[in-house]
Amino acid sequence: MNQPNLPKILISNDDGIHAPGLTALIEALRPLGEVIAVAPDGPRSGASSSITSIVPLTIKQVIKEQNFSLYRTTGTPTDCIKLALNVLFNDRLPDLVVAGINHGRNDGVCVLYSGTIGAALEATIAGIPSLAVSLNDHSEEANMHYAAGYARAVADWMLHNPTPIHTMLSLNLPLEEPKGMKVCKQAVGKFVNEYHESENGRGGRVYWMTGHQVKTVEDEATDFDFLGEGFATLTPIQIDMTNHSYLNELRGKMEHIKPIF
Repeated sequence: MNQPNLPKILISNDDGIHAPGLTALIEALRPLGEVIAVAPDGPRSGASSSITSIVPLTIKQVIKEQNFSLYRTTGTPTDCIKLALNVLFNDRLPDLVVAGINHGRNDGVCVLYSGTIGAALEATIAGIPSLAVSLNDHSEEANMHYAAGYARAVADWMLHNPTPIHTMLSLNLPLEEPKGMKVCKQAVGKFVNEYHESENGRGGRVYWMTGHQVKTVEDEATDFDFLGEGFATLTPIQIDMTNHSYLNELRGKMEHIKPIF
């Protein structure tokens, strides 16, 4: 039987219900409260904040234990959060949403592509404190130990300390044991060498996504830099993407504009 006064923690991911990172995160956070995990039925990496709108979704409970339940859905990571908030939490919203542990880093420009970030952002839109956790290791045998430990520590802190509304936290872990934690800003960058060309079985050209991220704005105090130096990084990410420093300049130049026909 669930204990009603425990904090409610909603978990999701973009690597799918069978991902080792999801299992590690669930195990790390169960001591903190009642955990409800809602995950896609398969990998959805790179889904960003995409939602499913032209086909119906399903959600099915696959595990029910004391203070823990696990559901799978046919949707994206963002769908998972939307479904959970509308179907499973119609009486009381979760106290915290945590997405991950992602197989692969989500620093810099990856914030715009990541389904892990997308899930956490959806909770942020709903006004719920949220955390995304990512590990700089794509291997199926990735060691989740330190990522899970840092995830639990940050989640525990968030359950007892307020974060600004419409702001989520993104936690990235290096491949090896972190040297410590750096709270820092997101790097600005882009991907290069993004596709590898090869042939399919019929001799036709196909393109495999590869590539790596580089910075396009020089700044040595970003998540990209500290993660590369072996630190865990924690970055506040907000929904408001307005370039406030450019707003008044653009207003002065454009508000007199008339349509051209």
